[in-house]
Amino acid sequence: MSHNQYHNKRSGRPDNRQNRGGHRGQFKHRGQPYGGKQKFGNGRPNNRDPIALSNLKEDEVFITEYVTAGEGFHGILKSRFSDFQVNEIDSDGKVAVLTDLGLPAAPVSEEKSNVEVEQQLAKLISQESVDKIRSITEFKGKCTDIVEVDVTEMSKEDRGTIHNSAKTLFGKAIVGSTVTKEDKKYITFAAFDKSMVRDRREKWLWPHPFTYFMLYKENVDTIQATTQLAESLKCSPSTFAYAGTKDRRAKTTQWISVKLFEPSKIAAAAARIRQLSVGNFCFKPTTLKLGQLRGNRFRIALRQVSAEEAVIRKSLESFQEKGFINYYGLQRFGNSATVPTYKIGIELLKGCWKEACEFILMPRDGDHWYMKSCRLEWEKTHDAQSALDKLSSNNKSIERQILEWLVSHKNDYKCALEQIPRNMRLLYYHSYQSLIWNRVASRRLKEFGHRLIPGDLVYVDKDVEEAADAKMAVKDVGLDLQGSPEDDEEDGSTETSAFKNLVKPLTEADIASDQYTIFDIVLPLPGHDISYPANDCGKWYVEILAEDELSSEKLKGKCKKESLGGAYRKMLVKPENLQWKMVNYENPTDDLIVSDLEVLKGRKEPEAKDGASKKALILDFQLPSSAYATMALREILKVDTSALHQLTLQQQDQSKTDRTETETKPQEQQPIEATTGTQPIEVDNGAPQQGTPSPEDEEPAEKKAKLE
Repeated sequence: MSHNQYHNKRSGRPDNRQNRGGHRGQFKHRGQPYGGKQKFGNGRPNNRDPIALSNLKEDEVFITEYVTAGEGFHGILKSRFSDFQVNEIDSDGKVAVLTDLGLPAAPVSEEKSNVEVEQQLAKLISQESVDKIRSITEFKGKCTDIVEVDVTEMSKEDRGTIHNSAKTLFGKAIVGSTVTKEDKKYITFAAFDKSMVRDRREKWLWPHPFTYFMLYKENVDTIQATTQLAESLKCSPSTFAYAGTKDRRAKTTQWISVKLFEPSKIAAAAARIRQLSVGNFCFKPTTLKLGQLRGNRFRIALRQVSAEEAVIRKSLESFQEKGFINYYGLQRFGNSATVPTYKIGIELLKGCWKEACEFILMPRDGDHWYMKSCRLEWEKTHDAQSALDKLSSNNKSIERQILEWLVSHKNDYKCALEQIPRNMRLLYYHSYQSLIWNRVASRRLKEFGHRLIPGDLVYVDKDVEEAADAKMAVKDVGLDLQGSPEDDEEDGSTETSAFKNLVKPLTEADIASDQYTIFDIVLPLPGHDISYPANDCGKWYVEILAEDELSSEKLKGKCKKESLGGAYRKMLVKPENLQWKMVNYENPTDDLIVSDLEVLKGRKEPEAKDGASKKALILDFQLPSSAYATMALREILKVDTSALHQLTLQQQDQSKTDRTETETKPQEQQPIEATTGTQPIEVDNGAPQQGTPSPEDEEPAEKKAKLE
């Protein structure tokens, strides 16, 4: 995955404009417009551009072990995005299912008489002030008088009552404003003037300030979906709050909250975006927060399954009983084996700003033509302006942000990196932490197996475990450290953090008590504010960090926003509520799972097709919020989940299908097909990718063109 792709994913820059020119697809074609000359890549999603295929392999990020040594079986993941469906599980354990597309009944306003409203207003600002405001509204001609009321000692609720009461009594004839003068707060009233900004706020009548709704989306990620809604509603994407991000190449349902937005406006905005539907509106007193979820329910179809049902049953029963290794999946490390994100993270942690910039600007396989041209120019000349000229001014990639800074601030690599959005920079750090976690987990299981050993870490109690899991959910979104004034303060405290006391090392007596199992063991993500295992595993962390000229102490930056505190993560995870079934299907385009929206529209579960030539395994299970479904499937299938491996499986199956069709058709009836070009098959690991095809354009991987 190139960095410009990921930036556009995070910043959410979809082009929602209506099609002009008659071509198909939601996004206007940008790479080479019809009837025009080729333009520089602008970093926006483009259906025509081939999607960069990850060439990163599991063993390159230390995903090497399995819980059991079963034989596994063959199956294709995400052949269609509808084969992967996710429903959020809220903090109360309830699965988010879209069941109602309607709007809640509008609240009835308990209107007071003007006499009552005036009495209420006079009680707050005096009858004299009310009369002065009335005289302004009754003045013939242009009135320049201003009524000023001292509200310094009043509550926010009282100030709101003053504004609302005045608006009820005098309507648009006056304009009220809250101002601060010499540490005092005043509300001023003046006659309406066309040059003045009018208060367009509507009176909020719903029971609570935060509107909650379920967001159902298809083949678009959470950040891009909320950005599209924000563009339609003309507000900032940060207006929307959610507990976690959901896969792009999937159909997903999750809760979203937004403050003081009418459900009708949200529904109207979603109706203009083809991949989105909203519903199940309700109101709550507080906002939804990152990490405020218990996990996710996954419904997954694995196509072209070839094993006997006995083999599949044995693998699934083992998965249900023994779980899987809670590895960080490949999407954590980017798309490029040449420049995985953890390498950039290492340089950032070492303070090697130039080297970090060099990695970001380094050429890599699978780049779009315009990014390849830019990177090669930088590698050849190290001339920031020359490399920048290879990109369009519309390109919003992080490479452009770095180059723009270097044009005017030569060799100022540290500040150039600070031009990258902070949450993006954090992903580089977290990638390195994840790499070390994977490496230690693999070695721990390889050398000590599933037995408990003295010094292993466990949470001190259940309440602590739930709080720590919530922190991990936030960290896995990549947004755990929000920019705040406190983050810029010097981090010179020497007190022992409470976070270190969330866990304890197991003793021989603890192990003998049978109170703990392998599923209680946690491994830390390295940081300066973390406890390490009191056994060989703890030593491995020291050795691995030293290989990169780092240590736990060096992970503590000069200020909080540059520090990595660390976190804890369960080593093994068990799925919950696991169910499965085998289905037969005939065509690669057959739908195998019915989504929330399809159920609402009255669609029934697909009927079994007896005698159909193809088999699929339908899985239904739940995982905690920080666990990767791809790593769970890896344990079931016992195969590499990398995009390249999945592509190989798809090509092999397509070759078999082609040979079968050739052998069964009479020679004279075989059609002659012309090859017009090739394009990478999109095999998504859940990583941010560029391009968002329409759901109507969904095509099975078995039928897509092969790689060149």
